[in-house]
Amino acid sequence: MGPLEYVVIKFEGNRFTGEILPQIKASQQKGIIRLVDLLFVKKDEQGNIQANEVDDLGEEVAAAYEDLTRDLQGLFTAEDVQAIAAGLPVNSSVAVALFEHTWAVDLRDAIVRANGVLLSGGIVRQDMLDTLNTELEAAVSAAR
Repeated sequence: MGPLEYVVIKFEGNRFTGEILPQIKASQQKGIIRLVDLLFVKKDEQGNIQANEVDDLGEEVAAAYEDLTRDLQGLFTAEDVQAIAAGLPVNSSVAVALFEHTWAVDLRDAIVRANGVLLSGGIVRQDMLDTLNTELEAAVSAAR
């Protein structure tokens, strides 16, 4: 298995719109990622927690995810749900996806063959990217 990454995507008001699904499907079809696990966690206005795997969502909803879910491993645990729910505000929900970065398998193998060791990694948050882009645009404008 290649490198794994999880993402937690928050939605206000416990509404999943399905707009992200086509992009995940497209990325998986291109061989960039493979969806390894997918979990939906909701916290209602009273603070009650509900966690669902795709098959818990009913036949019609599960059918929309069918192309993505054949490789699901069910790796998220009850402890994962509790940790996610602890930081979730009331009346909101999250989708938690675990991806395998299939594009990185050959890179990982090359690092191993070169006796290299990955020391750390991560994803730069969108707010940081926005700041960086603003700074780069200002630098380009100042250079003109």
